[in-house]
Amino acid sequence: MRAIKEWGIMLTVLGCQHALPFTAFAAEPRPESATQAPASEEAAASVQLEPLLVDVLFNRRSTGAQLCYRLQDEYWVPFALFLEQSGLQAPEIGKGRISFETTLGTITFDSGSVKLIDRTLCISLSELKKTFLVAGRFNQSAFAIELDVPWHPGRPESHVKKTEPVIPDIKAPGSSLSFLRFEPEITWDFDATPEKNLFFEAGGRVFGGVWDITLEGDPEQSFIPTRYHWTAFSRNLAIRLGTGSSDIYPLIDDESFTGLQFGWNNHNILNQLDFERYSDSDVFLSLDRTQQRSIEGSGPPAAIAELRLDGVVAARQRIGLDGRFRFSNVRMTSDLRKTEVWLFERSLREKPLAILDYTISIMNRSLPAGEILIRGGGGVTGNPLDQSDEPGRLTGFGHIMYGLGNRITLEGGVQHNPDNRSADLMLGSVVSFGGNWAAALYGARSNGRYGADVRLEGHGKHWDVSALSSWQESGFSSDDTERTQDHSLRFSAGILEPFDMLLYGRYSRTGDGEIRKFLLPGLYWTVAPWLMFSALPDDDEKYRYETTLRLGSRSDLSVVYEKQTVTGDWRFDFSRSLIGRFMHSYATKTGDQLSSLYLDWYPGGSRFDLIRLGASRSGSEIGYSAAWSKFINAGLRFSLQYSYNMNNAHQLDTEENFIEDFVETEARHFASFTMTWDMGFSKKRAFPVNRSAISHTRGGLAGSLDIMNDTRLGSSDINDVDILLNGRKLGQRQIDGTFFVGNLRPGVYSVDIDTEKLPLELNVSRNSVKVEVRNGAVTEVNIPVYAEFGVAGCLSDSRGNGVAGVLLEIIDASGAPAGKAITDQFGYYRVDKLRSGTYTLKTPGGESSQQKTFTIAGDFVFDVNLTTP
Repeated sequence: MRAIKEWGIMLTVLGCQHALPFTAFAAEPRPESATQAPASEEAAASVQLEPLLVDVLFNRRSTGAQLCYRLQDEYWVPFALFLEQSGLQAPEIGKGRISFETTLGTITFDSGSVKLIDRTLCISLSELKKTFLVAGRFNQSAFAIELDVPWHPGRPESHVKKTEPVIPDIKAPGSSLSFLRFEPEITWDFDATPEKNLFFEAGGRVFGGVWDITLEGDPEQSFIPTRYHWTAFSRNLAIRLGTGSSDIYPLIDDESFTGLQFGWNNHNILNQLDFERYSDSDVFLSLDRTQQRSIEGSGPPAAIAELRLDGVVAARQRIGLDGRFRFSNVRMTSDLRKTEVWLFERSLREKPLAILDYTISIMNRSLPAGEILIRGGGGVTGNPLDQSDEPGRLTGFGHIMYGLGNRITLEGGVQHNPDNRSADLMLGSVVSFGGNWAAALYGARSNGRYGADVRLEGHGKHWDVSALSSWQESGFSSDDTERTQDHSLRFSAGILEPFDMLLYGRYSRTGDGEIRKFLLPGLYWTVAPWLMFSALPDDDEKYRYETTLRLGSRSDLSVVYEKQTVTGDWRFDFSRSLIGRFMHSYATKTGDQLSSLYLDWYPGGSRFDLIRLGASRSGSEIGYSAAWSKFINAGLRFSLQYSYNMNNAHQLDTEENFIEDFVETEARHFASFTMTWDMGFSKKRAFPVNRSAISHTRGGLAGSLDIMNDTRLGSSDINDVDILLNGRKLGQRQIDGTFFVGNLRPGVYSVDIDTEKLPLELNVSRNSVKVEVRNGAVTEVNIPVYAEFGVAGCLSDSRGNGVAGVLLEIIDASGAPAGKAITDQFGYYRVDKLRSGTYTLKTPGGESSQQKTFTIAGDFVFDVNLTTP
């Protein structure tokens, strides 16, 4: 923009008699981002349902005015309209995954992704894109929703001419080493011995599969391989060698072992093998990602992850430097509460980047009609490379699932239990009935004793109900296990606005112990868009009361009363770079008080650089802390932290420190350091990457934007330039010229950059390049960027009048044409895309041509004028 202003100023002083307005020659400015509404206002508006009477176009064919909806910044169209116009047969909603045959192949659709809006089943444009490969957009000028359907219903025709395979410009490497992760951690407790830990990971491709190994521990004491695998798969079959886990069903305890695992699916094994969110678990094929005791996922480094149960924040943590978050010991297998993780880039005041749903649903284990999944494995228990493990004993398991119909899935499994030398057996079924109900019944036999699970789910427009009953005989699983029974019920309804009612109950007993039973109501009350109140029961039959007050577009206040403690939490966004938070707790029974203040500073507004300052006070005790987290490039980052007497404030923020699960909470005075260095190898070169975005089913691209000629700009000036794959911006790290895009399925991608975000004088010589991606590998993509400038001036006659319509040509030092322009009505011209060097400006006319030599040296050149007879 500075250069454009210079053009406007300088052109007015060129040696021509006619004044010229700036807009006649100034380059068309690149569009700037529109001023955004405050995040809080966006969040408030996003929950409002907006009916839209719009024209819906299918492949540019109008279907007339249709009632569609805008909800949570997403557009929704009637699902029946989509099926009718696309020619697909209407399924029975609520019966799980459904397969549609199209000319592009089989499309598997999860019927639970539709939403009942105003008594109409609707599907979102993002779901149409993700599942049905249908591109959808809202055309504001035409006030219409446009859908592009690239297929027709029916099987692919055998006589259709096969398309020629796409030949990539850059092929994926076949090297045996694809990535390394090196993560040292050290903490100096000023009252104890320093704690050290080293985490090391490596992986790559060998023998047609993907290998990986993880080592962890104190290198001076015990540094052992904790996980190691080799994984290979085809469309229907997948096998793994290395550490593993049986993971049949929560009724039966998992067996960890080292050996062989396999899985076979008559449709596509990727349904159980490929996942968007990376996990370093030993579980090979995951049947239900929500059935776990730890909730983990990925998000922007140093962002905020909130675990919410029934809308209440149960835990909050700063996302790790590797972009990973993990909430441990969450009761997922028996918890009926709505379980979500909200991701915020910088501040809790912002609209969340994403809301990840981890709520348990029995429908997650259902299969489409006719689909069969067979899995099994065996080996020795534990990890033979870990000297602390007991000597390995033989174990093994087998597991089968079958979609008897679109409404019924049958399941069975057997596992050798090395502890009691018996066979654990499991049988079960998931059944859906009607459009809103589903049930599951599972029974198991372990150690000669029996156990059972019964689950029920129901969903309506304004209500949800879920129930779980579990029984286990004495001695189930092991001789010292007591008899247990546990029954839970959760019912929520939003019928009476602005009230959302909740009913939560539980009946449980272990052995001959005390019976715990309760049935308690709960309430969410939206008094106004800026004021909300809630009263919710917990498993201890105690209530948690919370009031949230939105004080403006940049500030809010919450007050919580729980366990005889009142806590106030005030958050304020001073700017995009500075965020403050003040908390005060008062114990009503003892009179104790605790105050804490945190300031988060993002220098320059960069999300890759964060400095946090904190202070706390409780009685006469004062504490303070400081932390600094910074990315050096796309793969190298570090964190420094110093804390004195801040453990008295830990209860207010769960895992809010930069370094988690490493610093002892009892430590009164400590300093700590963590560094994570991820390197990806493409052939023999190393590039900064994000290791967690490379897996046995997915790969990535790494490289840099390289400024190839002299300019005053540096790599820091192109930090925010997006890398586009097939025209779309995907999750990436773009830091100091280096970039990494991971989590990509194997294939050939068209790679280019978003030139709109390049500085004015930078351009690319090639708009797009085709790049191959292989699973478990990193492909090198270096994009050359050139600094290009321009020249401007005026062609006038001997009297000083501008000469219009003359073709001017520019020749470089070698005599080759470098550009041309036609003078306008005032005699002005302009030629762009000239790199630094010496050029000659010429008028037509052969030997009588007028010429002038000029030099571009890293900047635009003005006042290159010619006079012609």
